Amino acid sequence: MNDVHIPTPIVAQEWDKIDTSVDNEDPQVLSSEQFARYCATIRDLLRAAGLPVQDFDRETPEFLVIDDEELGMRVRLSPDRLANVEITLSEDMAEAFNTVRFASHLIRLLELGRRFRDESTASL
Repeated sequence: MNDVHIPTPIVAQEWDKIDTSVDNEDPQVLSSEQFARYCATIRDLLRAAGLPVQDFDRETPEFLVIDDEELGMRVRLSPDRLANVEITLSEDMAEAFNTVRFASHLIRLLELGRRFRDESTASL
């Protein structure tokens, strides 16, 4: 099987202006105040990268929606720093994929998830 190569993500230049100090705070399960800052930080990082993020003007934006015309992502964050992510394709986009192409994109997503895991466990 061929290895899937995912390029290193480009970090948005605006990210250095966003306070990410919540990453260094204990405990792993965040208090309500920490969780609100954690959610807002993730939202702000996504927006700084140029993504259209909706947070529904919630004080704690734990549910984020990122949509463009053909691809959507819904992210639900939780106080234990986990996230549920749902990705949706528009009908036009879904119809353009054959089975091999669709499976190869799913493999890329899984590999990206493994990189998240590997990077997070490397610092422990």
